[in-house]
Amino acid sequence: MELYSRPPFRCSLFLNLIHCTKLILWLGSSKEMATYAVGDIQGCYDEFRRLLDLLKFNPDKDKLWLAGDLVNRGPASLAVLKYVMSLKDAATVVLGNHELHLLALSQNRQLKLGKNDTIGQILDSPELDRIVKWLRAQPLFHYDNKLKFAMVHAGLPPEWSINDALMHANELSHILSDEVEGKNFLKHMYGNEPSIWDERLEGIDRWKFIADCLTRCRYFTPNGYLEFEEKRHPSLVKVSLQPWYLMPNARWRGTPIVFGHWASLSVTKHTSLENQIFPIDTGAVWGRDLTAISLEDKKLFSVSAKVT
Repeated sequence: MELYSRPPFRCSLFLNLIHCTKLILWLGSSKEMATYAVGDIQGCYDEFRRLLDLLKFNPDKDKLWLAGDLVNRGPASLAVLKYVMSLKDAATVVLGNHELHLLALSQNRQLKLGKNDTIGQILDSPELDRIVKWLRAQPLFHYDNKLKFAMVHAGLPPEWSINDALMHANELSHILSDEVEGKNFLKHMYGNEPSIWDERLEGIDRWKFIADCLTRCRYFTPNGYLEFEEKRHPSLVKVSLQPWYLMPNARWRGTPIVFGHWASLSVTKHTSLENQIFPIDTGAVWGRDLTAISLEDKKLFSVSAKVT
């Protein structure tokens, strides 16, 4: 009886065809992992999902950075939060001013919703406690050592390095995660003072300045004071005001930063290539666009939005 040391020819050919088919299918379906940063969603859930479809976002492979203000003013803030929470480790979120406002309202029901607030559905949701717990665990600043990219909702003062920003953001995150201290801070966080950084600041004043820089700032005066009233594009304001990203001698400079909050800006040569600054709030809630940027190749993606 003849013994074979290998499968017969037809069997070998069949097995090879199977292996080749598997390889072709794997190559055809494979996609390099991508990291996408998305600007202010503000309750624009339909636009958010259309943008993810455009990106072919795969939560099993890709990473999603969200630059704060997921909620408020748009029609579907609760749906946005529930979907982002379902992404778990695939999503990295930094808190914006509207998330802090939501937290403050959740902790003090004597505070009244503003006329433009659309987060009542969240406050009345049976899932409010779970949402609040999740929000309180999110950072206010993010830096990725591999990508060498940072993300913040609004901006940074010139006195801070990237390490300083991480340290101060973590300091405030620790306060927010504590039920007693967090509630006390949220009760007192409104208002525009103090408006200049001093390392000697303590307690509520210190945490208010940290929160205001990370979630509210746009402009500084020449003397380094925060200026909150002006929201227009830099080309339309008096020259004495400086956008936070153009402040001289900024210690964070040299690190690319994606940020939201400032819908009148856009990614231009002036803001992105020269300064490595990437503003990605493109006014979805105002009926303009919802925008993402691929951090690996700096490619921009946008979907048009409906007026809410």
